[in-house]
Amino acid sequence: MKIFPAIDILDGKAVRLRQGRLDAVTVYHDDPVEQARIWADQGAEWIHVVDLDGAVLGEPKNIEIIERIIAATHVPIQTGGGIRNMKTLDRLFDAGVTRAVFGTSLVTSPDMVSEACAKYPEGIVAGIDARDGKVAIEGWKEGTDHGVLELVLELQLLGVKRLAYTDISRDGLQVGVNYGAYQALVNQIDIPVIASGGVATLDDIDDLLTIGDRVEGVIIGRALYENSFTLPEALARARGQKG
Repeated sequence: MKIFPAIDILDGKAVRLRQGRLDAVTVYHDDPVEQARIWADQGAEWIHVVDLDGAVLGEPKNIEIIERIIAATHVPIQTGGGIRNMKTLDRLFDAGVTRAVFGTSLVTSPDMVSEACAKYPEGIVAGIDARDGKVAIEGWKEGTDHGVLELVLELQLLGVKRLAYTDISRDGLQVGVNYGAYQALVNQIDIPVIASGGVATLDDIDDLLTIGDRVEGVIIGRALYENSFTLPEALARARGQKG
């Protein structure tokens, strides 16, 4: 299982939000590039970068920082936030990202999602953020009537090969992952899932491992920043190593 240490960029800084609320921001590093170097030095095999400014405004605002992260770390970057057209997507891949995460566009622009999957078949991740089983969009500001499973099944038909699923109610709170939701989801869809939201201890990684290979990885933010455990410890646990 892959571990994705997270860097959320807001106003040029590496931050974490609680439940996606812009009025509940904690700044963990003034320089996201330096934070990325820290993760890389600790053995990161992937880094998950979110352009929070882009997610809220509808177009990426931090591509230059992402380019610097790629140049500074040489670690595969999975990134999202404000990807609403092919021009933006092409720019991100030209910058060197390995995967691009679609959010709002999954609901608002299915034709573009289909085109993106055809052009970058292994590079597109469906980033579904949900509250009470319903999909949220526009940087989590707006709810929709789309159920998670309903949307994922539609996206599979469009060519999406990977899902990053966030339980907003747990995100940034370190209350434990929603194990039941991930277990139920992988039994009903045909693509691998990346878990996100609520990781509190190494036991959460153990729990996700029991679901099997269909959980491809887990995105971890606040628990790493607040030293609940280290990235090397998480990487070891993801490989099934204890003690």
